[in-house]
Amino acid sequence: MRCFLGLSILFVGTSLAHADLLSYHFDTNNDGWRRGDLNISTLTMNDVGAATWNSGGYIDAPDFANWSFHLSPVIGANMSSAARIEFDYSSRASDGPYPFVIFSSGLGAIYQTTAVPGDDQFHHYSYSFTPGTWQYSDGVNFRVATASDILFTMTNLQQFGVNADQQSGPEYTRLDNVVLVPEPATLAVLTIGLLTLSRRRRTR
Repeated sequence: MRCFLGLSILFVGTSLAHADLLSYHFDTNNDGWRRGDLNISTLTMNDVGAATWNSGGYIDAPDFANWSFHLSPVIGANMSSAARIEFDYSSRASDGPYPFVIFSSGLGAIYQTTAVPGDDQFHHYSYSFTPGTWQYSDGVNFRVATASDILFTMTNLQQFGVNADQQSGPEYTRLDNVVLVPEPATLAVLTIGLLTLSRRRRTR
């Protein structure tokens, strides 16, 4: 019995270690993703329709708005336990650094500015939610994001997006394997709870 329980805990712990808060792999459809048009003065998104799913297992888009963004479904949930965002992305063009990844609470947004390769090849991107590494705007003020800015945004997360507009002119971008990864501490708490439960069963 102890051996079986130990193996069960190991299995669950391993599963938790690979459990993402949000995960979009676009294997059979667009997973509810949208097309967004970014208002740069307020960092708000206007929804302009459903994202295009490609049978290759990703979403893709030409230039479709004034400032095109691949836009997630509405989240409307507390995602403050997120450690980082990861995704695979390709662009056929690039002429400079732009706001690349944006997370919005509806009252403000945190964002990363990145210059991407314009080689039409998938590249992997990973951004941890570390204070001082993101920018923040409430539509009026722009500054380096503090821990409080990040916490408020992720606690009240409405939507997030990835830039689909990498030059002044026509372009083509692809997005795949978008995951929001939880803090290791969150996984540790769950594992500790399982271990505590197993000890109680042994003492009985």
